[in-house]
Amino acid sequence: MADAYIDQFETQSYGPFAVSQVESLVLGLDPNYLTVLKHLCGRVTERTEAMADLLKRVDAHVKVTYKSADGEEAPVAEAVATLRKLVSYAGSRDDGDAICASILNGRTITAVSKLRPARLPEVLDTALKAVQKHKDDLPEHAAWIKRLRASHEAVTDLNTRVRASRSARREMTPEVAAARESWLVAYGSLKLAVESALKLHGKLRLMPEVFDDLAEIHRASGVSDGETPPEAPSAPEK
Repeated sequence: MADAYIDQFETQSYGPFAVSQVESLVLGLDPNYLTVLKHLCGRVTERTEAMADLLKRVDAHVKVTYKSADGEEAPVAEAVATLRKLVSYAGSRDDGDAICASILNGRTITAVSKLRPARLPEVLDTALKAVQKHKDDLPEHAAWIKRLRASHEAVTDLNTRVRASRSARREMTPEVAAARESWLVAYGSLKLAVESALKLHGKLRLMPEVFDDLAEIHRASGVSDGETPPEAPSAPEK
């Protein structure tokens, strides 16, 4: 039987892998199985492709990323640019090195630019407090405070939307759930036919090599042994 824990995204890995392995390892074993195995491989391929199309539509609807879709600078890039300009400005003032160290909490701007977006609100908050602390040495502090607060709000909002998007992408709509069940039927049917052919020829040991969900160490791309991957993989381009 098909592994009931195969999720909608893993169908895109397990399906093509099984079909490829059946063609390589099983089709030549017994000519009496040739027609049925080819038919079931076709069913798995057909339902894998149908799932891919559906996942693309769902993904396009809910996907939010850190990249700007309209060509404008994304909030993360804008936040780093703001910090870079602030450090340049602060560095030109008296005792500028100390002020810059306070703004970036001892980091370099290069190090800040490499931080995960989830860390940026903390960095912006530190910078905001530093500007407020050194406002007597920063004549334009009010404008910088406004810019830092705007960046903090924009990045925090984006982080929230990206997390929500990733959660939504892992959830199954009724349509995706139905497509997954249909895929599992085809995959399970292929598995039963292959098991029968291999058993007749004393080669049941090949089952994990053909169906990667049975393997202790996965070989199919896009499959993880972890309980929850950090981000569900996107459906492959056709």
